[in-house]
Amino acid sequence: MASPLSCAPELVVPPQLDEGGDEEDANVAGPTNAGPELQIEPPAPLDAAPPVLRVRVLLPGVALESVDPARALVVRGKLSAAHLRQIERGELSTALSERVVPSIAWLNGTPPGDLSLTVAPLAPLAPGETYAIASGSPVFSHHIQIATEGSPPVLSRLWPPPDAGATLGLGVWCGDAPLPEVVAAATLAPGGPAGELRRGAVDDIGARCLRFEGEPTATAPPDTDGLRLVGPPVALPGEPAAVSLDPRPFMLESDPLPAIAAACAPDELALGPGCAQIADDRILVRSADAPLLWAIAGAGLDEVLAVPPGEPFVLAPLPPLSPVELAIATVDNAGVVERRTFSAMTLAPMPHVIINEVLANPVGPEPGQEWVELYNDGDVPAELTGVVLADVGGETELPPISLMPGAYALVVNEDYVSDDELDPPSAPETLLLRVPKLGNHGLSNSGEPLKLKDQGGAVLSRSPAAPTPKPGMSLARVAPHAPDGSAGSFATSWPTPGRVNIMNQEIP
Repeated sequence: MASPLSCAPELVVPPQLDEGGDEEDANVAGPTNAGPELQIEPPAPLDAAPPVLRVRVLLPGVALESVDPARALVVRGKLSAAHLRQIERGELSTALSERVVPSIAWLNGTPPGDLSLTVAPLAPLAPGETYAIASGSPVFSHHIQIATEGSPPVLSRLWPPPDAGATLGLGVWCGDAPLPEVVAAATLAPGGPAGELRRGAVDDIGARCLRFEGEPTATAPPDTDGLRLVGPPVALPGEPAAVSLDPRPFMLESDPLPAIAAACAPDELALGPGCAQIADDRILVRSADAPLLWAIAGAGLDEVLAVPPGEPFVLAPLPPLSPVELAIATVDNAGVVERRTFSAMTLAPMPHVIINEVLANPVGPEPGQEWVELYNDGDVPAELTGVVLADVGGETELPPISLMPGAYALVVNEDYVSDDELDPPSAPETLLLRVPKLGNHGLSNSGEPLKLKDQGGAVLSRSPAAPTPKPGMSLARVAPHAPDGSAGSFATSWPTPGRVNIMNQEIP
């Protein structure tokens, strides 16, 4: 008697298809209900599944030895019969391999009655897209579609850090909105430690975060090469608080990297294992030389930040000229938590002129349509008398104007045209600081560092040497408080001269 999971008779190769089954037949589907029954976790219809999910494949009556979880795949788009033959043989074409979504699969239960296979994608799936759940042993395929709307928001996993995890006992996911208090049982799968989901990166800090705390004595299996574990796909079930958890896997990728306190300069104060410079409405922090999760509360703050070794970050906004009391917690890559307190007095309000955006490769003529955008992120006017913009070729002195709080200025060449009908025009209220020469020979399209210096030579702000990938795209600061010297402070963006930078856009 044939196995109920053998290739269904309907899965025949259409006459126009060859054995390769590459992109030309990528949208030719096999039957939508071929093979075993599927169940979505969290429960959802197969044609409106959430982006973060697990798929349970029911295998009643199937022999244990006939199931190979390593041959279960998640594939973007539909599968044809020719594709399924490739999966059965274990010989995927390049085109088909590029459509495979990273996932893990594991067996549940014991035959003959309750055996099932769970397949878990390791990244959120794209809303509105179709995916195939397929296997080469036993052979089956089934299509699911991801809902276009209505799915719970996905909390990004901040900790452990990518490529440096050294624990299976702690995970932290954070979103944009505060979450309700929660204590819920959870287990990393397959076969990982059991524990609980709780609100907060640590107790009492991080209201927009959830953390998984595993059993304190939990250890990894002896053979951890290639070990990958995932948390539950959904937490806080029910409306309106339902959220999904980013399924990036837990892996042991590093030795423990404990934080050694940084050596602070004379103008810095020790803040946990890092060092801090006190300003007016902000504190500039230099982290220790190890990956750390920082959780900071007090003075109106409730911040959770994943910080690479030695990177700076900014705590803001704070009340100027006021005493500040902060609760500080740091978590290393092995999940060790250290808690401290910090006290300081902030300074009087001051200007903060920053390089906010750079257009080095305009669609219009170069160097005439190039510009550097300045922004006063402070609470008092900034006098630019004696201020210079420096690149690798020299320095350009800026006109002696006053830049008001919240105001933008564009440093441009004398022949700059605000609206050349090729690049986005500057906002009407933007100050144009025309200079005889912007850069030595214009701004480099291949990337060069820029510095803004005061008349005493002190660096006020800087932008990194990052190439502009396409004509018409700018290099923009991700937020006004994003610190100079941090790799994540600037990103490619659509130009917004004289306006708030708009990040996280889809750039072709």
